[in-house]
Amino acid sequence: MKKRWIVLIIVLLVVAAIPAFTIFALPKIQALRVDVPSEYHDPGPPIPLPQGWSDAQRLAFHYTAQGTQIMPYTWFMALEQPCWTLWCGKFADQEYLGRFGFLAGQKDARWNPDGLPVGFAKDTKFRNPITGSSQPVVGFNCAACHTGELQYQGKAVRIEGGPAMTNLGEFLKAIGDALIMTDFMPLRYSRFERDVLGPDATPADKNALRQEFSAFLKGSVNEVNQGNSRGVYNTTEGFGRTDALARIGNIVFALDMDNWNNLAPTNAPVRFPQVWDASWFTWVQYNASISNPMARNVGEALGVKAVAKLGGCCAAKLQSTVRFEDLWALEKLLSGPAPYEGLHSPKWPDAFPPYDKAKAEQGSKIYHEICLHCHLPPPNELQDDLKGKHQYWVMRDGTHPYLNVKDIPLEAIGTDPNQALDFYNRTADSGDLKKGCLTAADGLDYVGKAMSLNFYNEQKFPPAVQREWSGFQDPMAVGIRATKSYRPRPLNGVWALGTYLHNGSVPNIFLLLGPAGERPDHFYTGSKKYDPVNLGYEYTEFPGAFLYKTSATGSGNRGHEFSDTPGPGVIGRALSKDERYAVIEYLKSL
Repeated sequence: MKKRWIVLIIVLLVVAAIPAFTIFALPKIQALRVDVPSEYHDPGPPIPLPQGWSDAQRLAFHYTAQGTQIMPYTWFMALEQPCWTLWCGKFADQEYLGRFGFLAGQKDARWNPDGLPVGFAKDTKFRNPITGSSQPVVGFNCAACHTGELQYQGKAVRIEGGPAMTNLGEFLKAIGDALIMTDFMPLRYSRFERDVLGPDATPADKNALRQEFSAFLKGSVNEVNQGNSRGVYNTTEGFGRTDALARIGNIVFALDMDNWNNLAPTNAPVRFPQVWDASWFTWVQYNASISNPMARNVGEALGVKAVAKLGGCCAAKLQSTVRFEDLWALEKLLSGPAPYEGLHSPKWPDAFPPYDKAKAEQGSKIYHEICLHCHLPPPNELQDDLKGKHQYWVMRDGTHPYLNVKDIPLEAIGTDPNQALDFYNRTADSGDLKKGCLTAADGLDYVGKAMSLNFYNEQKFPPAVQREWSGFQDPMAVGIRATKSYRPRPLNGVWALGTYLHNGSVPNIFLLLGPAGERPDHFYTGSKKYDPVNLGYEYTEFPGAFLYKTSATGSGNRGHEFSDTPGPGVIGRALSKDERYAVIEYLKSL
């Protein structure tokens, strides 16, 4: 009886302590800040479209590790969601991660043993060059941001290489909240410890985990505090967008070089771009800034937390966890051996209402009148040109064709200039790399090329292989530049992108084909429900949606206008409603 009373008293004390703990801890850790839908809707198995990949190739794209790290793999599988109940569901559950927009993945013994969402790659060969530790980790790969899904009448259509509708900012906040709450709440940490180490862990094992966990959390909190104190992340990106170039620069120049003064604001969020055909463009990125594919992929891996040691006594060695061979394998999945032989753009699916072929023919004439001079001819005509005159192609090394995409000056296109100008104007102190003050373009160009060349030399690659991995160019040639322009691209598959302009500021193509005054100054993102009439996601309000305000920094929706009133950003004559819908039917056919 005495023991029962003791147990009852302990339970009452714990229950009584919870409100007090909540009152004092909540303001400090700012938990439960995640602003996404409170529920996940599972649309069922997605409908795959014929895009030139086998099922095995899809799996490889979804889960090939790039050397990036969110956290140790066992930690991620053990971590609980950030909530104030005594027990929360697992953070890695699809029902939770789906709320951030991550797509349900395919469980596979080799690639995805625990059934994580698309883009969450398990890396069993990860070795941290800073700490020397070696253990499996989970990290993002390119599929997390470049795999889309369109939902229509209860069915989901998977778009390989299309833009994802994910909210990376809120996901990172949730990760931080979950780690802090695990640290603060003894019962939760006890469960975490047991799940990570197993039931037979020794005191030494537990002490080592606690030290590693505390160091990881301290580093993460310091990184967030450094950014917050400088107002780096004041612009909210929301669903389907990130300021990729600024974030890559912040990781490389500030975190990896150990110089927080190199941080810069991320105030130019862009829509995740589609990646089909991009391997065969002369220059990629919205601002036409990258021509070297390995430099592009190294930058992407560093931007999503591949670990690199670019500060201190050994900075010149440029040690990192980047998986060069796997990056090249992903690149070849996308590119194939020649243009249009890798990942194909998606064709209008049978799950949607069929497009009107007669209207599409009318739309083709309008496209050739007002769109071709920037976006180039449609793919069938480009393929014919590839076999003939090469009017639109340049030949690298004499035999490898690259599509000569155009650069349109900012003042001509009239769209929000932040993405191009921020990168053009950014500089950074190279610190222990001893290259002085560099522009962002020169700094990333140096790091990407130097890391790649170190790998090539270690592997004793002959010059021909080095040129191939550099896009059939001299691996020492300028691979990253800064321009005051944006780069339009051919519009095959454009119907599957969801939002439009480089910053996602226009919700559908119908609105894009008119004057800016008709476009909404605010709308909502986060829905994957598709509008097959106007070509875009539904953008009305729903619980947990992101409110997109075009007045926000970097989010302007002007430019690329069709109007009979000349002015900055007016690129074509006004189109009637019928003409706009004719162009839409034509775009469905590409």
